[in-house]
Formats: sequence, C-alpha cells, structure tokens
Amino acid sequence: MYSVGLDIGTTSVCGILVDIKSGEIKKSLTLDNDTFINTENPFEKIQNAGRLISIAKEILEKLTENETPVCIGITGQMHGIVYLSDNGEILSPLKIWQDGRGDQPYKNGLSYAEYMSEVTGYPLATGYGAVTYFYDSINGLVPENTAKFCTIHDLLAMTLGGKTAPLVHTSDAASLGLFDLNKNEFDVKAIQKLGLNPNLFPEVCDGFKVVGNYGNIPVSVAIGDNQASFSGSVKAPENAILVNVGTGSQISCFSDTVPQNKNIDCRPLLQKSYIMAGSSLCGGRAYALLEKLFREIATAVTGESVKSAYPAMDRIMEGYEKKKSLNVSTLFDGTRQNPEKRGSIENISTENLNMASLCDGFMWGMVEELYGMFEQMKPYVKVKKNLLVGSGNGIRNNAPLRRRFEEKFGLKMQIPLGKEEAAFGAVLYSLVASGIKADFNSAAELIKYVEE
Repeated sequence: MYSVGLDIGTTSVCGILVDIKSGEIKKSLTLDNDTFINTENPFEKIQNAGRLISIAKEILEKLTENETPVCIGITGQMHGIVYLSDNGEILSPLKIWQDGRGDQPYKNGLSYAEYMSEVTGYPLATGYGAVTYFYDSINGLVPENTAKFCTIHDLLAMTLGGKTAPLVHTSDAASLGLFDLNKNEFDVKAIQKLGLNPNLFPEVCDGFKVVGNYGNIPVSVAIGDNQASFSGSVKAPENAILVNVGTGSQISCFSDTVPQNKNIDCRPLLQKSYIMAGSSLCGGRAYALLEKLFREIATAVTGESVKSAYPAMDRIMEGYEKKKSLNVSTLFDGTRQNPEKRGSIENISTENLNMASLCDGFMWGMVEELYGMFEQMKPYVKVKKNLLVGSGNGIRNNAPLRRRFEEKFGLKMQIPLGKEEAAFGAVLYSLVASGIKADFNSAAELIKYVEE
C-alpha cells in the first residue's frame, strides 16, 4: 500500500511515493520550478500558477504509473496567494512569499505592511497573503471577477479534489495574516478596518480533512510546508527542536499554547497545538551567495568557468580548527520585523581574511541567527528539548554546518532518512485524514533517522 506526497516549493516541485507499512520512499521525483515571471517592478516575485499545477500533476502521473495510492497529501510554500474566480478559474499569477510589495511606501512614512500592523495590531510582513491583497486592492490590481484567494498548494488540492473553491487548513490560513489563533478564523473586523472584502478570504478548516477525490483516491486538505516538515521529521514533537536549512532557514518548536510575544511567529499545527517558528529570510542562501562569490573570483583569476565552488569549500572546512575568527551577520535580506537591516562582516584582520574564515563565519552567522530566535522561544517551552533534528539540503549536504549547530545547542543532530521531509509530512497527514491510520502518533512511527 502506497501514499503520495506532493510539495510545491519556491525553486522546485517534488513528489514521493511512500510504502505506508515501512515508511520507505519507493519513488521520488523532483522537477525545477521554472515558473518565475519577470516584471518591470524588481520588488515583485511572481510565478505562473497554472504551470505549477501542471508540473505537480505531471509528477503525480509519473509516480502512479504502476501503483494506485491509497491517498494523496499536499503541501507547499506558505504565505503567497493566487486569485480565483467563483468557478475556480485561475485569475492571476502566484504572488509568492518573497514578494516585496508590502515593503513599498504607503502613507505617514509607513510601508503597506507597517500600516496594516498599526491599524490592526497584527504582526504583518511583506509576502503575507493579506498584505499582498491589501497592496493590490489599493492599487487596483485585484482581478475584476475575483471570488477567493488561496495558496498554491490549496489550489492544487482543490483542483485534484474536483472542487471549485479552496478549503484552507489553519496551518496555511494563519500564514496569510489577519488570522485569530485563539478563534481559528480570519479576523473579519480587522479585515474590514483596512477596507478589504472578508468574503475573498478562503474557507478555513482544522484537524484532519479530505477535500475530495482524485478518481477514487482521497485528497487531503493541503498543509503548510513548515508544519509538514515538522510532522515529517520529528517523532516526539514536544521534545524536539527542528532546524531546516534550504533556500531560507527556520527553527521550530512545539507548543500547546499561543505565546504572548509578537516577535514569535506562532503557527497552528494540528488541533489545539502550535509551532513556534523563527524564519531567516536569507538562510541557506547566505552560504550560496558566498559560493557564488568564490566562483566569480575563480573565473576572474583563471579565465575559465567554474561549475561549483562547494567541493573546494568542503575540503577547506574539513580540516579547519579555528572557530569564529570572523563575526558574520547573515541578515542579507533583513528580517521580517526589520526588512531594511543588512548583514555585516566584522573583526577582519590580516590573518583571517581567507576562504576558510569566511566559510566558518558565514556558517556561524546562520547558526547564531536561528539560535537567537530559539532563545526568544525558551520562556514558552514547557518540556525539555532534548532532540535536535535537521532537515533540508543545506543541512544534509553540509557536515561542518551540522557540527556547528550541534555545538551551539549541545545536542547530537538527527537527520530524517527520507529526504523530502515536507512531502513526507503531507503523507502522514493524509494517512490520518483518509482513515488509513488510527491516529497521528501511529503515522509518525513511520519516521526513520539516518543512524537507524
């Protein structure tokens, strides 16, 4: 018996076929997300929504050529939105989480996102769906026949499930902004304060739900990729710290209450449970920027194109013993609270301006940023966190980075055996939603770590 998990990411779309008895990934297929659309506004980050749905369908068809899955789970990039008509027709590109329109100046010296936060009291940032909708509404960019908006993976679940309107899980709904975590619903009064139409916000559900059927196969409601990755990576949520490093990076901890700290991003997980999440806007891309710099230098010196500097960086770091000789802040894209903030390199001397010190400094900068977020979560942690789990290609492909996380947290890092953690989490969710497993904990037993 097999289940499919689909994950629509920012730079790739992946799917897995999982043996639901053993937890083994029988098939895995990843295709590039080649759907970015160039515009005349550099702050806009948009993708072709219809093309993304086609890529996901192509992956699903290839995974199920010789197998009929018992259910389909779906996840994907949070915060971004696509506008839909009343019959489910796609009316706009996907405006993704990296979109910068919310940081554009609006009034009284405030950006669109800052103005919304001041008026409503909700912590909002550019890229959040509600912020995108507010900017579009003010500037006449909402398509005329718009009936709803939703995330791209909600659109996929709607499409595969044969529906014409999206059903959005609380794990996704909260990422759009203006969402009341205590009531598990969008705050209609806050929405109306901004002159927005609350009817355009999607219908919300909690717990384990099936959207519809793809043929005879149950399709579960899509869940946010942060929650999916957490669910697909940790066996004991209450005790775990999850570090994910990819294009961005995140640190996540379980909570059974909503922390009273606006600097902590609290996201619904499942019924009456939450994830405290800290997100770096640059994250793993910081190390990729350094690799790009090394390639450019090598090409300038040799006159030949260098395909990748990562092998050389790995060799240099394997024998590197000095630590933190350079103080590097990797806030190259700012923070959600302060988007104008930028990174820095300090303590440069005649002895440490070299490749090894730069690699070391960049890695420690990535570690320190996430650890600082964890420090803010500590007052709301009720159970001792003694399980450090790492996920994402930035963790899997960089042993020196893993060692630095282990040193900072004082814990051995566990790596999930399955490489597509978010898609695997979507599978676990779908199994329960479809009634294949009795409860979430039994599905979580399918998680295996590399050492096992």
